[in-house]
Amino acid sequence: MRMRVKSLMILLLTILFVSCDPKEQTPADEGVSGVSVRTEEEMAELIDYAPEFKLESIEGGQVALSDLKGKYVYIDIWATWCGPCLRQIPAMKELEEKYRGKNIEIMSVSVDSEKDKDKWRKMIEVREMKGIQLFAGRTSSFHRDYKIKTIPKFVLVGKNGEIIDENPPRPMDHRTGELNQELIDIFDRLLEE
Repeated sequence: MRMRVKSLMILLLTILFVSCDPKEQTPADEGVSGVSVRTEEEMAELIDYAPEFKLESIEGGQVALSDLKGKYVYIDIWATWCGPCLRQIPAMKELEEKYRGKNIEIMSVSVDSEKDKDKWRKMIEVREMKGIQLFAGRTSSFHRDYKIKTIPKFVLVGKNGEIIDENPPRPMDHRTGELNQELIDIFDRLLEE
């Protein structure tokens, strides 16, 4: 039985390859070595951009993602009740200090419920959290736009608002408990560009 199946597969593959004419090209195949060549405009359409948002900051004003155009933005999506989120805070603080004044903004966006807004404010104060601290709440479009299913969630956004990584490394390396060297390497490479 196995021999018949194997023979049948070989026969089907042979028919498939013989029936393909390598000289035939479709319009999509045109270009260098059979690969289609896209214009810059077509390539720009393929880039996935981070959804725009404008959220309340800890200082009381509003901060929009577009306010940070020209900078890389590392977004930490968290909540005060989330244990794994809280374990990332020391590394987030260290990361913010390491890249302060450079072309990378460290942003934390709370998805706590509205009733816990004071708890959010107090935690930022008590834990001396720096960087850009924003409140999205639970009912904003931020959840839908950033496809938040679990937290903590991290997103790395490029200088023109493009999503570089929807799941970059976390600030803390869970194996060592130290700042994640993989993330530092990514940030340092970005700053060299």
